[in-house]
Amino acid sequence: MDSVTQFILGASVGEVCLGKKLGNKALLIGGIAGTIPDLDVFTQWFVQSPDILLRVHRSYSHAAFIQLFMAIPFVFLSYKIFKKEISVLRLYVFWYLAFLTHTLLDCCTTYGTQLLLPFSNKLVAFNNVAVVDIFYTLIFLVLLLICLFFKRDDKRRIRFAYASIIISSIYLLMTFYNKHKAFTFFEQQLKTRNINYTNLSVSPTLFSNFLWNMIAYDDTTMYLAEYSLLQKNDSIDIISYKRNTNLLANIKNTECVKTLLWFSDGKYIVEAKENDTLQFYVTKWGRTDITKTSTQGALPFYYKLYTENGAITFKHIKPDSKDIDRKKMFNMFVDRILQ
Repeated sequence: MDSVTQFILGASVGEVCLGKKLGNKALLIGGIAGTIPDLDVFTQWFVQSPDILLRVHRSYSHAAFIQLFMAIPFVFLSYKIFKKEISVLRLYVFWYLAFLTHTLLDCCTTYGTQLLLPFSNKLVAFNNVAVVDIFYTLIFLVLLLICLFFKRDDKRRIRFAYASIIISSIYLLMTFYNKHKAFTFFEQQLKTRNINYTNLSVSPTLFSNFLWNMIAYDDTTMYLAEYSLLQKNDSIDIISYKRNTNLLANIKNTECVKTLLWFSDGKYIVEAKENDTLQFYVTKWGRTDITKTSTQGALPFYYKLYTENGAITFKHIKPDSKDIDRKKMFNMFVDRILQ
């Protein structure tokens, strides 16, 4: 999930656990605690290997078992800072919950989180909420800001803190219903068009929970489409792409390719380019630009596979941030939701 939302979630945990003792400081400390698991992004300063970097993000700092121990140094540090005003047990519960709720929220997105390390490196992804969901974030933010207007011992303050967690959790539960509705719709569309597939999944697009991606595939073909819960008809365009999995036959056992296959969870397309390079498109997020059908136009974020110093490696290719018209992208999704 985006950093702002994780900060807000952590702040709500801080208020519930420490608000009576620390007042507004609890919101700040909770927000900081809620963003700590994402500090794994700084490993890019020390690690150059692209496959290791991909495996490190959302790994040990996001693992529920590891967080049991990760919380300990923060507990004793905060215990000393607050001069023993708060019990070790309460501080431990706070830090662990701040870390764990961060992880569980990340598990709701499509990226994938290694929740079960060190026992399994499986990427847990419930695919029920987008990495940026405006409605979810606003619900949390508004209710939490209200807490600032009450003194720390005012019962209304803790009520609003609990309300922020309960109402946002209800919203998350609603997203699972939306996911089921989208899945059922896509399943029916594929059946109606006599499209055979071996795997079907859905995921929300950016900004809201109203527009959903379909990702279906068999051994040779990938099918992508979008469906709005608010659209007035059952007409959708299903775009098909050749998967070209045979292009990986000679290199599928290399560490880089195994990493990409693991990260994509089977949802990928491969295309051959000049100089014996390959373009590996991870499709589990659906199309980035839903107005385009060409592979690179619809999926501008991809991995370039090539040989360097006799070994297979890859590079993450993404558009220059200066070339991304965020307003246009936002309007594109809004128009599709309302069509």
